[in-house]
Amino acid sequence: MVSLFSLFLLLEYTIYKKEIGQELVIGFLFALFVTSYYTYEYTKNNLKIGHINLFPLVAWTAGLILIREVYEKTKGNKYFRFAKICITYWIFLFLLEFLGYWLLGIRLNSNFSSLFGLGVIHAPFGMKLFYVLAGPVYILVTDYLRVE
Repeated sequence: MVSLFSLFLLLEYTIYKKEIGQELVIGFLFALFVTSYYTYEYTKNNLKIGHINLFPLVAWTAGLILIREVYEKTKGNKYFRFAKICITYWIFLFLLEFLGYWLLGIRLNSNFSSLFGLGVIHAPFGMKLFYVLAGPVYILVTDYLRVE
């Protein structure tokens, strides 16, 4: 999975070149924040640098860049675009979490309950909050910094 998401990041960079440079840095900082704060320990295949698990680091970075690219291509006024990208982010977040947990067997080595009993985001409350807010906050931050 690390290789797949790394390839995805490379593909994004190859397609958009310098257009995603700032997005990449900010997305990486978001991902680094969450992966250095919370120790991800999966039931199998943990590739780490120190205590930072590379899978969520690369996956968060790639996902945030992708959501920003989709946001930039969304038409409408800024409030409509923001609402639309939040809904899109949550749909894909829950879909990917569901597929990863139930179909691919990607599971944390813990016994946390899922978010709202939906079978997704098995983590402590603070992490659940981060997962739900990371995309919208990333969009707000990159808008504030005028990242294009």
